[in-house]
Amino acid sequence: MREVLQACVAATRSDARLRWVEPDVLSAAGVQPWTELPIWIPPGADHDSLHASDVSKAFAEGLRARPIQETVADTWTWLQSVNGEASTRRDRPPVGLSGDREAAILAGVGRAEGR
Repeated sequence: MREVLQACVAATRSDARLRWVEPDVLSAAGVQPWTELPIWIPPGADHDSLHASDVSKAFAEGLRARPIQETVADTWTWLQSVNGEASTRRDRPPVGLSGDREAAILAGVGRAEGR
């Protein structure tokens, strides 16, 4: 996750500061895996199925993986070409945490850490 998010910050030339929060804190705050925090799944069977699957057969058959930095940069270029609006289904909720929700979660973490 760290490598993906660092690639996102670099590709977008963002001044975002990444803040790491324990998975149980996110779960306790009711953060919905994958939808409110894309590509995040808390530890457990789903996480293991996604991240520990044996993909050797796919690579043996010719699958090639690009460096994450290249994938993120190309995705950012594409997203800019559609004015930052990736098409989404109207019957689905927006993806990602709102800025207010993110701030509230991080404020709670800061209070718990005595900040």
